[in-house]
Amino acid sequence: MKSILAVLIGVIISTSSWSQVSGDLKKDNRQLVSDHSFVMEGTHMGKVVFDISVNAKGEVTSAKLVESESTLKSTPAKIKAKNYVLKFEFQPGTWFPKYHQGRVAITMVKPK
Repeated sequence: MKSILAVLIGVIISTSSWSQVSGDLKKDNRQLVSDHSFVMEGTHMGKVVFDISVNAKGEVTSAKLVESESTLKSTPAKIKAKNYVLKFEFQPGTWFPKYHQGRVAITMVKPK
């Protein structure tokens, strides 16, 4: 039953992924093309928010923690989340700004 619930939550979150991305990335409708979820397993529970920059190739080139919007307190968990966000890939395109800005929220949950 717990695994079914986890899958259901994952499906709901993946279909509403744009609620986890904001800023110019969302405004310009730049799609996330990598198969990453906005929920990740970790040793702590909470939300962590990053201001990100995406280059013309769609690669995340920087991720800066937004401490005021994050609820996760563990520094190792924050580092794990940052490394995870740096692997995101967005739609490439030269019509987007050279360093496209946005904000990404990641929810960390403990494994069941």
